[in-house]
Amino acid sequence: MNPRRAKQYRFFSLVSLVSALTTGLSFAEDVPVKKASEALQISDLIINLGFIALISLGVYVLVLTIQWLWHAYKEAQEVKAHSHEAEAEHGALDPSLNRRSFLSLLGWAWVAFTAASLGAVTGVVRYLFPNVTFEPPLKFTAGFPDTYSMGVDERYKDAHRVWIVRESTGFYVLSTICTHLGCTPNWLLAEQKFKCPCHGSGYYITGINFEGPAPRPLERFNVTLADDGQIQIDQSIKYQYELGQWGLPGSYLYFKG
Repeated sequence: MNPRRAKQYRFFSLVSLVSALTTGLSFAEDVPVKKASEALQISDLIINLGFIALISLGVYVLVLTIQWLWHAYKEAQEVKAHSHEAEAEHGALDPSLNRRSFLSLLGWAWVAFTAASLGAVTGVVRYLFPNVTFEPPLKFTAGFPDTYSMGVDERYKDAHRVWIVRESTGFYVLSTICTHLGCTPNWLLAEQKFKCPCHGSGYYITGINFEGPAPRPLERFNVTLADDGQIQIDQSIKYQYELGQWGLPGSYLYFKG
């Protein structure tokens, strides 16, 4: 392979690599809502890279086509200028060889051009539908205290992954995530305990672990009264028993209704 042809193949390989990278970036992992702006910036980068690759290949293919047409024209003129068949056959350019080389090179060009196009289109699609995970708010209101009975309330178990427990003196909020490997325990009313179905960890109604492989108690979340009198839960603030945090303000809501 002559040096000029090698440079052309390296060029197509480089642009194809850029196109593949833009396509791969468009299928990046989900990001939290608070990083949505970063996701949009990544989408903008994908679009820019894709279109740069697309435009570069388009221009190069156009230049390649014009160059081949110019050489074909010069070849035709040279063939006409020589009357002897041997001279035309052994000229500087071989028509069949040049055609075959051009078609091969043009085929590679269109492969890379298609890859770049797919990368650009994928970037546009990802821009229209950013890869963002929509999570429930960490801070929410959970109704008025008088609507709760004594014991464990599971109304927010699925939506927010918390249990709200009412005692005679007030409320506390437990995380539904097992401290062993993150499974969701079940509340067993008859046995008055939380039982993890994955590996058998057990917790008292207070959240203290007493059986199975769970290494520590369940976490509690911040609970207060909102301005309108509803229970307000803030999952961004956690309290851990082993760190002595269950006695901190916000870990328990004193209420007598």
